[in-house]
Amino acid sequence: MKQYILIALLLISALVYAKETTVSSPDGKVKIEFALGGFEDENSGFIADAPYYRVFFYGKPFILSSRLGLEVTGAPIFDRFFEVAGIENDEKRESWKPVVGDRNEYPDNYNELAISLKENIPPFRKLKIVFRAYNEGIAFRYVIPEQDEIPFVVITKEYTEFAFASDTYVWEEYGHEGVYSKVLASAIKPNCELPLTVKTKNGIYGAIAEAGNSNYPRAYVQAVDGRRGEELNTIRISLRGEAKGQGEYKTAWRSVTLSDRPGGLMEQHYLLLNLNEPCKIHNTSWIKPGTAIREISLTTVNSKKLIDYAEKMGIDYIILDGGWYGQPFDDRADPSKVNVLNAGPSHPGLDIQEVVSYGKEHGVGIWLYVNRQGLERYVDKIFPLYESWGIKGIKPGFVNVGSQEWQEWIETIVEKAADHHLMVNIHDAYRPTGFSRTYPNLLTQEGIRGNEHLPTATHNATLPFTRFTIGAGDYTPGYCRPELKSRWAHKLAMCVIVYSPAQFLFWGEKLTPCHERPELEFWKGIPTTWDDTKVLSGEIGEYAVVARKSSTSWYVGGITNDVGRLLRFTLDFLSPGEKYIASIYFDGPQNEDQVAIEKQKVDSKSILEFELPERGGFAVKIDKR
Repeated sequence: MKQYILIALLLISALVYAKETTVSSPDGKVKIEFALGGFEDENSGFIADAPYYRVFFYGKPFILSSRLGLEVTGAPIFDRFFEVAGIENDEKRESWKPVVGDRNEYPDNYNELAISLKENIPPFRKLKIVFRAYNEGIAFRYVIPEQDEIPFVVITKEYTEFAFASDTYVWEEYGHEGVYSKVLASAIKPNCELPLTVKTKNGIYGAIAEAGNSNYPRAYVQAVDGRRGEELNTIRISLRGEAKGQGEYKTAWRSVTLSDRPGGLMEQHYLLLNLNEPCKIHNTSWIKPGTAIREISLTTVNSKKLIDYAEKMGIDYIILDGGWYGQPFDDRADPSKVNVLNAGPSHPGLDIQEVVSYGKEHGVGIWLYVNRQGLERYVDKIFPLYESWGIKGIKPGFVNVGSQEWQEWIETIVEKAADHHLMVNIHDAYRPTGFSRTYPNLLTQEGIRGNEHLPTATHNATLPFTRFTIGAGDYTPGYCRPELKSRWAHKLAMCVIVYSPAQFLFWGEKLTPCHERPELEFWKGIPTTWDDTKVLSGEIGEYAVVARKSSTSWYVGGITNDVGRLLRFTLDFLSPGEKYIASIYFDGPQNEDQVAIEKQKVDSKSILEFELPERGGFAVKIDKR
């Protein structure tokens, strides 16, 4: 009798596993479905015994049936001939306080579904796919369990797909400082960067990204060739190099933030942080976010003048730029010694320790630029030295990205910097994957087309809903360079639009009378981390209005693209019953060279309205009365 019961239970279990398996977010908005061999209600040329998933948001389809699987070197493909060997469920209901963030607490709530698969033909290898349904979106990754059949893991390809309905558009971008273009999902070319912002015809916005990339290569996306690619707007992950490991091996997470409005994608960028380990730095009291200004003359006398200006403006740091130790691209240049590049006989000299001492007297810290070559060869020499000098942070430049090895290298640099109480701002190609949760001394990174490239107002209005869906970016807000393409208050507002705990102001600018303009009062002492963040309104590439809270004050920044428009919003994010005074700066239509400045009494019922000219913007600071 017991044998019959066991057989019946096994048959029931097999029937359950053969059907679709589902996990939903704690609030029920997001649902992930998994099935082997595809879904009965879709006819998409499914591969038998291959894993597929799809995603719904508020009951509407977002990702249609999409293939999963891996290609491992020296072995058969690892994407079919599977049966379900087990199902595990887990959940989390927590929140956590970041050391550095754009709100004082981040929620971390999900329901997890882990599907254990086993090949039904030799060599009977095992694979696990872990899905998480968050209130903010989804995430999944592959886990290759430790097994005799795979003594050493070498992944050469993912078959991870994202299939969409027709008329689904994405904002493609190529190169780490590229321009965004709106195209059909099926039209994107190889090596398209992540994050990838998506808008479906049923009004769902998504941002495809990667997280938890330690020990894993960087990912791109590209369109799938053939019928699935063209008819279903299907794109897939492409890896920049092999992934290698031993024992149980976990891939990076593939994440998709979801929202019914574009601003929700930026507000929920912390999904990537949630997919990383908690902070590993025991004492974080030395991590001090803030604003900075670049010293490009590399002299003691001018460094002191810049420190004086920084003190007056409430700027927290100055950074000695590339060239202070010689040619930064030369492997022989030693970043433990001052050797100013092209310093002629009339150069008055640079004494870093004197600059540090003067800065300390005036409440201004010092950062140093160090190129990749210097870090590769001298890191264990210079980090203890910089700590002894009193240096507060480093800016690694032109780091290599892409391969698993370079990913591991840059994370090791951040860890070693933490050992010596150095904050980090990684420049050029590196983009965030949430590692700053684990090592919050990584304040920011570039990986963005910022002011050095003279971006258009349209590009600025695109960034909040594309690049800033994955976290902080050093846009290097400029102001006084006449070649910049946006109006004054538009540039002023970028310090609110842009989230960067290390905000490097006035890129490439020497001090001039322009730096005394009255509207720069708005930048004086402006915070770089926040207690709350709200995207009040916006459309991708059109306009954006962002509000951020620091203590009892709110800062609001608004920008438009190359088209003038009326922007109107209520101040209902203010505390009801409280009285406030708003300092308002905006680009007026009459005098393009002047920023209009007004003060106005406001409360939570007030409405602000701006008739912005093309390339215009506004900035508002709201303080309690």
